[in-house]
Amino acid sequence: MPENTENQIQKPAVRTQEELMFFPRISLKIFFWEIFLFSLTLGLGIAAAFSLGGVKSEEQIPLPEISIWDFILGFALATLFILFFSRLSKFQKGKRVLYGFLFLIVAWWAGAALISVWILGSVALVLMAGLVFWRWKSPNIFNHNLCMVLGLAGIGSGLGVALDPWTVVVLLIIFSIYDFIAVYKTKHMQKMAEEMAGYGAIFALVIPQRFSEFRQPLKRAKPGGRFLILGGGDIAFPLLLCSSLTATGILGSLIVAVFSVLGLGVSFWIFFSQKTRKPIPALPPIAFFSIVGFLLTLIIR
Repeated sequence: MPENTENQIQKPAVRTQEELMFFPRISLKIFFWEIFLFSLTLGLGIAAAFSLGGVKSEEQIPLPEISIWDFILGFALATLFILFFSRLSKFQKGKRVLYGFLFLIVAWWAGAALISVWILGSVALVLMAGLVFWRWKSPNIFNHNLCMVLGLAGIGSGLGVALDPWTVVVLLIIFSIYDFIAVYKTKHMQKMAEEMAGYGAIFALVIPQRFSEFRQPLKRAKPGGRFLILGGGDIAFPLLLCSSLTATGILGSLIVAVFSVLGLGVSFWIFFSQKTRKPIPALPPIAFFSIVGFLLTLIIR
């Protein structure tokens, strides 16, 4: 995905005493939904990758097979394009159309690729088209997250089965370093997220505090808003590793998935334990624990 945003949620810059007393209840609710959506995406992706078994049927909607250098180059070009386009202040209407189109086309194709693992490709395209149309016509937190879960699961499973696990480990290390630099040094990640979110193209999961808030309009979910935002890359990269291991059995994938959830928990703890709330790169701890899980699979294999 062209965006790998960090955990962000609106709170006062420094927590007050009253907030500290209420903080555990708020954080646990958000953490539950974050873990649920993260795990759901990994679960669907692993199931799809395992079903593929490295062989795609004629009815399977294909995702392009790419090398590690293709992946890095594509990511770099997408990032540069968004950064360049964000500076064109005279094309506000054009940005909304372009960003919206990019999100919907990626979600439609990747989601259909996932669904077509189990049903006819033509039916999968129609079903996903209906979901994407709903997301376009009446965007809310629920249909947005549904598109993201299916799209990320489709990308992670489709590309993961074509990659060697060690290649994915290298990608995790490279993009963890990039995530750290983009958040703490250049800080362009925040700008990209705000730019695209302003036009309704959030390449991320939007985590509410309460179940009822899934019905909230998507326009209320912005970096720095009341919802926690977990970037697509923070989910897609560990799923790539999980999917790349399905050729040797399901156990290795599940171990890496569990460790990636632990990494997500560490990321969440780091973010919420800050006295002054600032965006953090979520991928490094997730990647670290995912790699630890992968190394563990080599020992017990």
